[in-house]
Amino acid sequence: MLAPMTAAEQVEGLFGDGVLVLGARIDPEAVAALTEAEAALVERAVDKRRREFATARRLARLGLSRLGRTPVEILHAPDRSPLWPQGVTGSISHCDTRAVVALASQGEAGTVGIDVEHRDGLRRDLWKSVFLPSETARLEAQFDEAERARMALVLFSAKEALYKAQHPWSRKYMGFHDLEVVLGAPDAGTFSCTFQVEVGPFGRGAEGVGRYRLDAFDGAEVVTAIQLSPTAANASSRGG
Repeated sequence: MLAPMTAAEQVEGLFGDGVLVLGARIDPEAVAALTEAEAALVERAVDKRRREFATARRLARLGLSRLGRTPVEILHAPDRSPLWPQGVTGSISHCDTRAVVALASQGEAGTVGIDVEHRDGLRRDLWKSVFLPSETARLEAQFDEAERARMALVLFSAKEALYKAQHPWSRKYMGFHDLEVVLGAPDAGTFSCTFQVEVGPFGRGAEGVGRYRLDAFDGAEVVTAIQLSPTAANASSRGG
């Protein structure tokens, strides 16, 4: 195994104790650290995608090492979700500028989801396809015009993080409208999620609470995170 990445930042304030979060700038040299099997997963990808993938994989191995685990290669399932070593729960995300990974022991943490975005905001013409009418109404009422697009990106990112956290339990696709997200104020940095439909073991009305940061990195990327416990995964259906 090649030498681990050194230019990684540990990110605090996204999860409780027991979950390690690391971030790193996209590193072109990380491509050389891919194993043969990992490289095969992106052999047809454009260079940009290959660099992002490689940085995330190298960061994930560093995270495994810091958890006291063997830093093995990280392949993916047919649905492209990462395949973690037995007993480990994890989540990977990357954007144009940075990769992030969240890792923990599965028995203690349940599952985790993380997402990172590097844009000024989410364009208004995309809102209808991503947000429920109630979410759009809250964005307009809760945030002024100067910050609304940025907070719309947070809301979008929160849905991405939740999808990743629920997927190991359900192995099912979730549409954006299958989940309602309520954002807290930026100084609180929290959000709540409510399932609008039954998804695997998550009943309609099942809930989760996550966190977001707007200042985790010097590039001002948005990062969101959520953790789902075994109790949440066994939530029974509620409501009509």
